[in-house]
Amino acid sequence: MKENKSNIPEWVKWIHLGLAFFGITAYLTGELAEHSNSYGYLLHAYLGLTVLFFMLSRSLYGIWGSYAYRFSNWFPYKKSYLNTIKEDLNILTRFKLPERQDHRGLAGLVQAFGLVIFSWMSITGTIMFAINVSDNSIIAELHEVGEGLIPLFLALHLGAVALYVISGQNLLTRIMPSRDKEKGNIT
Repeated sequence: MKENKSNIPEWVKWIHLGLAFFGITAYLTGELAEHSNSYGYLLHAYLGLTVLFFMLSRSLYGIWGSYAYRFSNWFPYKKSYLNTIKEDLNILTRFKLPERQDHRGLAGLVQAFGLVIFSWMSITGTIMFAINVSDNSIIAELHEVGEGLIPLFLALHLGAVALYVISGQNLLTRIMPSRDKEKGNIT
């Protein structure tokens, strides 16, 4: 099957890569943050603050960026959008993969879920860091809610990508920053 190279702007790809890398490493270092005066806490906190930077960048572009990347175009709050989710579920029941070029249907729902979780985690984590809250505060409890949702999101997102790759549609080439082969530079 011929690979589909999309017109995703390079900097949007870098935001995606940054969210993936820093979001997952922040999640994985969460246990190191148990002791508020440790280096593990600082590592986790700074990784989380970096996630906040990427989330803010993505959120601003989701509000004022090009139409295809605006949240108003692909967050699942319209009836027509919900119908695309039903269509995708129907396609999956026939053991086929939905083919959409945009953020609609189940793909958009999963992506919206991930953006909400990473926003939640970066906002609650930043509040905890800024006001130095204790581990038994309500904000710490709210932060831990997201801890349980991140593995669910990663399983859905990475599982879907794996299914598409196995089916011959390498979505990784669409979202990864490209390399300028002539100059050897990443563009």
